[in-house]
Amino acid sequence: MFTTGFKLWFGVFVAAFGAASFAGYTSGGDETGPISLAWKGAVGNHVSYGLFVGAAAVALGLALFSIAFRDGDAEAAAELLGTDDAPPAQRPVGGSWWPVFAALGVGATAVGAVVHPAVFVIGICAVAAVAVEWTMTNWSEKLSGNPAHNTAQREKLMRPVEIPVLGTLGVGVLVVAMSRVLLASSVNGAVVVATVVGLVVLGGAVLVSRNPHLPRGMVQGALLVGFVAVIVAGIVTAATGEREFHQKGSDTHATDTQSGDGH
Repeated sequence: MFTTGFKLWFGVFVAAFGAASFAGYTSGGDETGPISLAWKGAVGNHVSYGLFVGAAAVALGLALFSIAFRDGDAEAAAELLGTDDAPPAQRPVGGSWWPVFAALGVGATAVGAVVHPAVFVIGICAVAAVAVEWTMTNWSEKLSGNPAHNTAQREKLMRPVEIPVLGTLGVGVLVVAMSRVLLASSVNGAVVVATVVGLVVLGGAVLVSRNPHLPRGMVQGALLVGFVAVIVAGIVTAATGEREFHQKGSDTHATDTQSGDGH
């Protein structure tokens, strides 16, 4: 029997691959290119096709993961462990921030499809990261009736992946968002923005280092607010557009060149 998680993610896989095929055929792909993953023919626009194919690959992996672990079902776990009694059911869990992050990622993707490719890529990366994290959180919460054991098992599995991958994605997203802000600001405004952001980061680091006993939730909340603020500012400034750049001395150089040709 197919589990609910498998049906969900397999449906996302079909939709994403269908979107990739549609994007390929409508952007210059030939008859067999989009459905053969460019093995036989062209796929049209490589960026849009590649993003949708990547989303399809992530969804397929999550679907296979869901059916392999049977959505964390207790009876399936007991059968796998070879025991007569199913593990104790997990008590009801609290709220989760992943739906909020998923909504932000979907919103950034929709805005980026109209405004700027960089915003679109940020949204796709956010949705992919949230999909993996949300799935792993739901899986770990159903492992047993011991929340501490569930958390330890999740960290044991995901920490080697989360730290390098999410760290790289997070830094990349911040760099792209800040670049949009600086490019949309005036020359002096960009200097002011960069200086203020640098001082805020430095001041926050000093505050945390001098107060090691600050509540972890407070620090995480401050980081989350700052991260979201930078992303929102990047989306807004990307929609506004870059400032005009003028090359100094270009007219003088052209005049000198024409004078030299006349002589």
